[in-house]
Amino acid sequence: MTPDEWLADFEAKTAELQRNATAFRRNLESAGTTVTSEDKSLTVTVAANGALLDLKIEGDAELAAKVLTLVRSAREQAAENVLGEFRQVVGSHSNELDTDVQIPEPELPQQNPQREDDDFAEKSVYRKESW
Repeated sequence: MTPDEWLADFEAKTAELQRNATAFRRNLESAGTTVTSEDKSLTVTVAANGALLDLKIEGDAELAAKVLTLVRSAREQAAENVLGEFRQVVGSHSNELDTDVQIPEPELPQQNPQREDDDFAEKSVYRKESW
């Protein structure tokens, strides 16, 4: 194999890896799901990583909002715990690292949701999270 052939092969493999990585990212971003109980009283939406993004409790939007607030608080505390353990591992170098932890804000249910047709063609139930 000549150097030009090797380079062409390498560039082709690199391009394929980039296409695969782009497709993987796109698929991962849409890997979250929404599930509704059989009696339609509960609906949950989770991100690809399992994080609770939305909760709907039929007839009790206030309770759903309280649960989402508690979930967010628990996620923040868990992230801080992990960060504390990480800082212990890296020791004196922890000041050199960007350790700003930001937990995405879940969408809170409306207090007086208006029941509409279950057509979600124009609305996405997924919310992009930035890491």
